[in-house]
Amino acid sequence: MRRPRGEEAAVELSVRDGVAWMTLARPATGNRLDAELLGALGDACAAVEDDERARVAVLGARGRLFSAGLPDGCAWPEPAWPDGVGAVAALSKPVLAAIGGDALGWGFALALACDVRIAATTAVFALPDVAAGRLPGGGITQRLPRIVGPARALELLLLGTRLRAPRAAAWGLVAAAVEPARLAAVVAAAARALAARAPLAVRLGKEAVVRALDLPLEQGIRLEQDLYVLLQTTADRREGIAAFRARRRPRFRGR
Repeated sequence: MRRPRGEEAAVELSVRDGVAWMTLARPATGNRLDAELLGALGDACAAVEDDERARVAVLGARGRLFSAGLPDGCAWPEPAWPDGVGAVAALSKPVLAAIGGDALGWGFALALACDVRIAATTAVFALPDVAAGRLPGGGITQRLPRIVGPARALELLLLGTRLRAPRAAAWGLVAAAVEPARLAAVVAAAARALAARAPLAVRLGKEAVVRALDLPLEQGIRLEQDLYVLLQTTADRREGIAAFRARRRPRFRGR
C-alpha cells in the first residue's frame, strides 16, 4: 500500500544479514490493527517472501504494546480490510515474534501467527473479547488450543485470564521469557542462528509441522518422507555433505 510522501510507514521493513526485520510502527495507537497497518503488514510479508536475501523474519513492535488488537469500537475487520495476520501465518520462511509489550485480542492472534515467540517477562497476553460480548478472531480460537490445549485456551478465552510471559513460557506459548533489556539481543541471536541454517531444510521443516496439524498421521508421515526426498535433490544438500567432508562451514544458497 502506498502512503503519502513524508508519512511514516505503518510497518517498517529492513533486511540485514539474512534477517527481515518487520516492525509495527504505530505506538501512539497501541499498534492497533486497522486497515492501514494490516495492509502494510501484508505488503511487508509479500516483500519478505520474494526477497532471496531474507531467510528468516522477525516481527516486533515499537512502543509499550506489541499490539492492542483491533481499533476501538471495531468488533471485527471490515470485509475489504487486508488479512495481515493471515499474511504472517502464510509466510514460507520462519517468523520469530519479539514481544516486548502486551498482546491483546487480535494482537494476541498476530503473535500466534508467528512460528516462534520470545517475550519480555513484563509482557501480558489477554483476550478481552468475550467479556465485551465479542468473539475473538484472527485465527486465535484455532491456533491457541493447538498450542496450549483446549482447557487452557478456554480459560484465557472465557475467563479473560491475563497470561504473563513467564507463565506463557511454562505453557509452551512462548519459547522464552527474558528480561526486557535482553529481549532484542536474545531475538537477534536466535534470528542469526536460524538464518545461518540451510534455508530449504528450514522451510520444508516448517511446512511439515504446520501441515501436520491438518493431516492424519499416516499422510503426515508420507509428507515427511516426500519432503525429505525433495531435499536430497537440492544444491544445499550437496553443499552440506561437501562442507562436512571438508570440515568447513557450509555456504547454503537456498537452492
